[in-house]
Amino acid sequence: MRNILNHLVRANLCVRPTCGNMRNAVAQYSFRTTVLLLLAIIIGCEESKRFEISGSDNTPPGTPIFIESQPLSGGARIFFQPPPDLDVLYIEASYQNVAGKLIRFAASFAAGSVDVYGLDRAGEHQIVLCAVDRAGNRSENVNVTIIALEPIVVTVANSVDVLSSFASMLVRWQNESEDPLYVWVDISYTQNGVRREHTTVFNTYQTETRSIEGLNLFDNEPVSVKVTVRDKFDQLVLAKDTTIVLLIDAVIPKEGWKFPDVGTEMGDISQVNGLRMDVVKDGLYDIDAENYFFSLVENPWNLIIDLGDEYEISRILTHQRWSGYNASSGVVVVRGNLYRGDNILSSNLYGWDKVNQTWELFSRRVIIPPVVSTEGAYTIMGQEGDMDYIYPDVPQFSKPTRFFRVEAINGSSISEITLYGRKAQ
Repeated sequence: MRNILNHLVRANLCVRPTCGNMRNAVAQYSFRTTVLLLLAIIIGCEESKRFEISGSDNTPPGTPIFIESQPLSGGARIFFQPPPDLDVLYIEASYQNVAGKLIRFAASFAAGSVDVYGLDRAGEHQIVLCAVDRAGNRSENVNVTIIALEPIVVTVANSVDVLSSFASMLVRWQNESEDPLYVWVDISYTQNGVRREHTTVFNTYQTETRSIEGLNLFDNEPVSVKVTVRDKFDQLVLAKDTTIVLLIDAVIPKEGWKFPDVGTEMGDISQVNGLRMDVVKDGLYDIDAENYFFSLVENPWNLIIDLGDEYEISRILTHQRWSGYNASSGVVVVRGNLYRGDNILSSNLYGWDKVNQTWELFSRRVIIPPVVSTEGAYTIMGQEGDMDYIYPDVPQFSKPTRFFRVEAINGSSISEITLYGRKAQ
């Protein structure tokens, strides 16, 4: 039938219309269109038979031909030539992982390649290829050798770092692949004579630093830490098995705090001119229109605090201005000014180096407005305040200093400043 139609099409395609016989040309065009449609239907019907399920078919297809492989992270892309059987549906690649589980991957017979992932190490691996037809018949296995690159789970595990922090610990890793992974952190320690153990699991797609808080221990009490990275193929890679000692700090008392007079210079830096400077140390958050400091000068401006004695600073906790948002309209907004308006969201933190008579930059601080589902959530976070390490990359105490400076890059208002640290040794 297909040969007859091809003959008819070739015969009619040789006839060209002329201006004197347009009706015949139209008729010939319609005939050719009809023939081509019939040809497409017949070919489509023949090809659709590939997907029909036949319970009486017990004949396995031929084997796929392995062409070559391309290394991938923890796997490979395997290029193949499918067998000539018309009823072949897909090509399967499989292997048995270290846990004894059979891992399978499949690709259409027409794809030309199939990707394999989840291998536990870099180097050579044995993969099994086979063809599967529409009746579920499987061809004979073809054993092929591929070379895999280092698996992502191993790469991430090798990047894991555990850092001591203040009443907490940091776990840091790099995941540039953005593949989904799980980071398991098992910790154990003795608190008040009682042995405590607990596990924290982080779900991650990227490079991150995560914190485990609430470890209120005494000085020199060791904490055992075991970090394991797991991927979607249930591969577990031990990243760290170590012991750390947490850093201990406390709130720096505010009773001794003083503020140099407006315009006082230290190292060519002048004290800011503003309203209600003393409220940043009164322990009260912005619950009315008068409980926040407001700068009267443009950014950047500098607030200098005399701590009353020398301290080694570790952390800073600030609370934002809430009041004033839409105050002129008389409308009460639950969120208020929190994380917007005049609040300081970007600043530089400094300590005075009395030896060199200059300001030492501790860190650049950026408060990122959180993404929350309700306005009320902003109020809760505003009441908790925004905590940051003086040295965010590697938490530690600063050099001894008596004077602390906040350089406001943007914003004019702040309600409360609290510093953590210890008396200079």
